[in-house]
Amino acid sequence: MARSRTVRPENGAGAAGSKATRYLCAGVYLDRDFREMVIRRVYNDSKHMVAPSYGFDLVPVVMHAWRAWRLETLKSVLVLVVLLGGFVRAPAATVAATAFFGLCWSVAVAVRSALVALPLKAKERTDRFLRRARWHSQSNDLAEHLRSLKLACIGSGALVVAVPVISGVARVPLSQLLQQTAITGMLVVFIACGCGAAQRRALHQTAKGQLPSPNGRRYRAIDEQQRHPFVIYRRPPKEKPELDQLRDILALDDSHKPFIGAGRLIHRWNPPLNIHLLEIGEGGTADREFDPLPFKAHELVAYLKDEMQRLDGQDDATSLPGFGEIDRIYVAEADVDPERGWLHGKPAEHEINEIIDRPFDRFHHFLEIRTSVSGELVTTVFLRATVKGRALSLDFAACALTRTPDEYHILDEYGEGGAAAVLRAAARALTGLPAETMRAWRLIRVPAVLIGAFRARRTRVLFPKRGVKIGAKLSVREEKRMPWESAQLDRTLISDHVKLIEDRLLKAATDFLHEHKVDISEFEERATSIINTGIMNFGESMSVNNSAVGANAVKLDLPESFGSASVGGQA
Repeated sequence: MARSRTVRPENGAGAAGSKATRYLCAGVYLDRDFREMVIRRVYNDSKHMVAPSYGFDLVPVVMHAWRAWRLETLKSVLVLVVLLGGFVRAPAATVAATAFFGLCWSVAVAVRSALVALPLKAKERTDRFLRRARWHSQSNDLAEHLRSLKLACIGSGALVVAVPVISGVARVPLSQLLQQTAITGMLVVFIACGCGAAQRRALHQTAKGQLPSPNGRRYRAIDEQQRHPFVIYRRPPKEKPELDQLRDILALDDSHKPFIGAGRLIHRWNPPLNIHLLEIGEGGTADREFDPLPFKAHELVAYLKDEMQRLDGQDDATSLPGFGEIDRIYVAEADVDPERGWLHGKPAEHEINEIIDRPFDRFHHFLEIRTSVSGELVTTVFLRATVKGRALSLDFAACALTRTPDEYHILDEYGEGGAAAVLRAAARALTGLPAETMRAWRLIRVPAVLIGAFRARRTRVLFPKRGVKIGAKLSVREEKRMPWESAQLDRTLISDHVKLIEDRLLKAATDFLHEHKVDISEFEERATSIINTGIMNFGESMSVNNSAVGANAVKLDLPESFGSASVGGQA
């Protein structure tokens, strides 16, 4: 019989202030490409669902992305206004100021190139004197940096003499030209330093966990979709694999897995665990079959929820950090009909139970169990329990999210806070000012971005349109995760969490079947086989030689170290 339980919200308590949330908020200030991706492909893309958020809150990330975008756009606009206004009033001084900033940039390039080229040149002389062999890559690197150094020096020399030349061509006294140039330059410097300091202060707010709350229609829609039980996933394209796609196939590429946002698919029971539901006793199968069946699938799911809840709420070794569980319902985007009332609000408990009890429906229910270390390292287990063909079927999968990039953790480093850090950020803004000024052409994108933001206020996934699929296309957290190969010791922690959850689920399912007088001998045998099977293959190689894949395939001789495979086993 079903037990009462408490279902936690999707993100769990504290997700908005988790480390992953703060680091991703910092990332939108530090990484322009990441910021533009968040704005264009998350906020402005209201015709696709937002992927579920695991261990972090997407809304503050989007809000900080807009704040960083406004700061950068404001700086570019102000610098452009100063330069254009100066060109109208004093064109010679404006050109001279531009030449001065170009000189600063050239000198910086020359210094950086010299710091690399001079040691390489010294090493080349030493190798030549000692008659040692040299790699071609070393010679190529030296030649590249020497060319960069020469070009920077030539450019610096040309810009040094540019001011007297401009003074003579414009017939403006040199003293007057220098005075006007200084005024224009100081205005630009003030703008750059002010915007750099403002950006750093915003970064400090993320470090202190001062994250904004959603206060707009689009933000509320994003917040609702990232927590919604229904997930619309995209099926893989039905195309014959090309030869260059064979590596991804054999390496078990999970880019089209239904569990979007959950990270890398690291383990799955293949095939699912199936047992015939028979009464305890002796005799043939037909004599021991239940009629009617002793339970429904939703009753087993309710029991599992209640048992797994024991892993939450305690701050000792008996609990899992960042534990959470939720009903997750997956539907392929091709199966989404024009009637989308189920996307409005969250389904009631009896509606979820009906979905669980319909194994052949377009909706696929999974019990989602999640554990997270400060939101940075997230392990998510998915279990689908169905009763069909007078048998119980359990489909188990586990996904993992690795940590965010190290460069986003800058505010946790020593000496990166306080007024001194703000002043250093303002000074660093000057070094990048010439390059930023040259990127002023990006302002032509501003109208398109603003128009897209205005259109995004209307949640278009709720209104069907011919030929438009609404499945989630992007997960911000998945895009910004460390490579699995770099996880190192985190893999052991992930494996431990998956194994703990797997063992407890199997034990709870065994107890439930025993309470309902089901013969569990076959189930216990298969469960023991699963428990004794390693859930991950941490080896980095798989030998695939003289193999053929698919109908009319061509036999290929592939290298031994072909890729990593990660498959759960069931005897």
